[in-house]
Amino acid sequence: MRPAARRSLLTRLLTVYLLFVSVVLLGGVGINTLVEQRLRGDVQAADQALAEEIARETSLQLLGAEQALARLGRLVLEIPGEAPSSLERLFQAWQEARSDVDHVYWLDPFGAVLVAWPAGHVATGAEFSPPTVVEQALKSSQPAFEVGIVGLAPGRLATPGVIVAQAVRSQGRLRGLIAASFSLAELSLPLVNVVQAQQRQGKHLIITVIDGNGVVVAASERRRLLETALSELAGASQALQGQSLSRPGPGPDGQDWLFSSVPVPNVGWAVVVERPSGEALAVVDQFHLWLLLVALLFTLGGLLFWLLLLMRVIRPLQTLASQHQALPASAQAIPPATLLLASQRDEIGDLARSLIRLERDGLRKLSELHTLLETSNAVVSSLDPRAVIEEIMAEVQRLVDVQAVAVLLPDEQGVLRVLQSSGHSERYNRLLSLSPERVSSAAVLALHSGQPVQKLLDGSQPSFAYDDGFRAVLALPIISHHVGSVVLVVHRQEPRLFEEHEVQLLSTFANYATLAWEHAMLYERSDERLRQVAQENERLYRQASEEKRRLAAIMESMQDGLLLLGSDDRILYANQAACLIAGLSRPALEGQPMATFYEALQESGAEAEACARAVKRTEPAAFLIKNREGAQARALQLRLFAVQSESGETIGRGLLVRDVTRERELDEFKTTLLAAVGHEVRTPLAAIKGYASTLLQQDVVWPPEEQQQFLQTIMQEADRLTQLVRNLLDLSRQEAGLLQLQRAPVEPRALVLTVGERIKSGTARLTVEIPPGLPPVLVDRGRIEVVLHNLINNALLYGAQQVQVRAWPSSDGESMLTFAVIDDGPGIAPEELPHIFERFYRASRGRHQHAGGTGLGLAICKAFVEAHGGRIWVQSDSQGTAIYFSLPCASPTAPGTPGEADKAEGESSDGYHRNRQGQAHSAR
Repeated sequence: MRPAARRSLLTRLLTVYLLFVSVVLLGGVGINTLVEQRLRGDVQAADQALAEEIARETSLQLLGAEQALARLGRLVLEIPGEAPSSLERLFQAWQEARSDVDHVYWLDPFGAVLVAWPAGHVATGAEFSPPTVVEQALKSSQPAFEVGIVGLAPGRLATPGVIVAQAVRSQGRLRGLIAASFSLAELSLPLVNVVQAQQRQGKHLIITVIDGNGVVVAASERRRLLETALSELAGASQALQGQSLSRPGPGPDGQDWLFSSVPVPNVGWAVVVERPSGEALAVVDQFHLWLLLVALLFTLGGLLFWLLLLMRVIRPLQTLASQHQALPASAQAIPPATLLLASQRDEIGDLARSLIRLERDGLRKLSELHTLLETSNAVVSSLDPRAVIEEIMAEVQRLVDVQAVAVLLPDEQGVLRVLQSSGHSERYNRLLSLSPERVSSAAVLALHSGQPVQKLLDGSQPSFAYDDGFRAVLALPIISHHVGSVVLVVHRQEPRLFEEHEVQLLSTFANYATLAWEHAMLYERSDERLRQVAQENERLYRQASEEKRRLAAIMESMQDGLLLLGSDDRILYANQAACLIAGLSRPALEGQPMATFYEALQESGAEAEACARAVKRTEPAAFLIKNREGAQARALQLRLFAVQSESGETIGRGLLVRDVTRERELDEFKTTLLAAVGHEVRTPLAAIKGYASTLLQQDVVWPPEEQQQFLQTIMQEADRLTQLVRNLLDLSRQEAGLLQLQRAPVEPRALVLTVGERIKSGTARLTVEIPPGLPPVLVDRGRIEVVLHNLINNALLYGAQQVQVRAWPSSDGESMLTFAVIDDGPGIAPEELPHIFERFYRASRGRHQHAGGTGLGLAICKAFVEAHGGRIWVQSDSQGTAIYFSLPCASPTAPGTPGEADKAEGESSDGYHRNRQGQAHSAR
């Protein structure tokens, strides 16, 4: 019963009705709450506005009293000597002008009463009471006030009031104090008037003003004056703290009252307005009553509507539903109750008659669908396209009364031709050709419109079907966007159009036939497509593999180290350069945290601070660390970068490690070059400028001999500059590979003698020991003369007594001549020998003895010799230094056998080392 109840329309309507009623009631409750809050807020706002008005008026009264008392104090100063009689007349006139003043006092600076008005109620000379107001007035330049009773003489009636006192000063000196007692009854008079006006309207209202101690200073009920009422007034303590609020609380009669409290500005008092809550919220109670009446009327109306709906609609619908839960077996099996309801002339009768028609149509449709299902199952049972076409034609002839069926397929030009047919003549199958322009054809129209098209054939136009005896044709398009469309054409011999249900039946069947046609064609094409996909996948796989190998080869061939990190900062890949830099194998790096790489750098000598900064650095950045391997320093540059996907999402990081030692050496070379060139250029420029300035002086006439000497010095310094520039240019050309040589055969002895003639020997003697008959060398004479000039000049500069130049054939099996420049000076330190051919290098002892020079001479010699295909080397000890270099011969002839040449060379070297004596040689 429970599932039936859930399916029942009665239950659903009842549920909807109850939900509607609930929503309405909840809406009413919500509206009631909002209206009640609004009305309550209006009442509270009105009471707070009244309290604020009273607070402002009270503040103004107190401010007026203070200002009046201050003016009175200034008038007292105008009376000579503060004569008591004059002060009494002044106080009397001031009291008569203000109805709210009870007493006026003139006090000395110590608080003793000197003059009081009215006279006699306080003894002259008595201490003013309360003394606290006097203390406050003496401490402040503003008036001080306090609520209380002034101490009176015996027999006098005490009157409560607001006591205001102010110090009176003249020219900075305290003259006394002026004090006055203001009546609390006068302060309460506005409150009484407001309450009486409310009472005339039938409303109850109580207004109370309290000071900072909770004492009543003004009230609509005067009996409450000077009572402590802070605990009886809800919200009064918050108002004394400067807050305005309204809240309910127990009233004087014990009932619920509404209290509205506001602070009095600049005073520290509070005003409290009280009224009964029932009286304040009477409008809310009336609204509740009206809302209850509306809800009651709504409920009664809903019940009446529900009963009418149940009797006239729900019950008949339940009867129809219970009797028509299933289709009858035949049209004669319709229930009698349904026939009775169908006789009614209202909506229920119309519904019953519609049900009867639907049942009869449903029986007919079920029969057709049963037949259609059988035919569709037969059609889709095969995946061969031609077998599917045969099944379609056979099932069409079984579904409807037709004598011939054909399937037409458009070719590449859109011409419809017979794919397969049944019941047509051979002539029809072979010759039928329907072009797209033949719009009179039913098949063409059906294919263009996508809708079934039928016609009667009357012989007015040539037609193969008409010649075969058919008089009616129906064309149904089988539209497929995937495998192409075909047209199903059926013919009957009877000249009668197809009925609507026949067209619908065949259209439905055509939809099933479309699916079968698509499945068959797609299946036929799938094998070919799968083969193509497999070939394409294989091609892409080979391409991806090739790209992967190419990328791996590129990364492996990089001179710089490359690390790829995952999102967890673990090393996913490290190329060979990175492994060499870290000194670890690839398995020892891959899969490890990034800190492993930094630790390896640190263990190999990297700076610990640089590694620590690299570990902490997370964003892409570049910085330098130094890695030391023995005595050779390497500069490494580390750069972190983000690795992102095609969508821009960061999937990891990379670390590029570059060896920038060469770049740093170039930087150091530039610095050294600038320093050396700057020094070497300044000296000749200074000499040129000095001698030129001397010659240009107008007041001195120099003899021709001295002028010639000055000009000769200028010429020598200019040549020195020219040689320096030429050396720098030659070095630059040699490094860039642009040094051009003008080679020609040159006799070795003539070459050496030519250079020796241009060099001043100085203290050492130059001897040339080159045997005749040596083959000429194939060299650029100017370049080799520079080499010999630099070597001989160095030897003469550092030699002690003698410098020798020798030459002999080389023993290396090549057509080379070996030259040697030998001196007997101090030797070169062994640790400095590997560096003497470096640019700008000068040994320490050489620099001490000879300050001049740029350190480029031996570097130029090395560059020129190597440019000719030779080599240059040095041997040195404490007896002297010998610099050797080899040059190619112009012809391969040489005197003597190779063994004799080797012996001669060895004897020359041994003899040189045996005969050398002297002191240590400094570096060139």
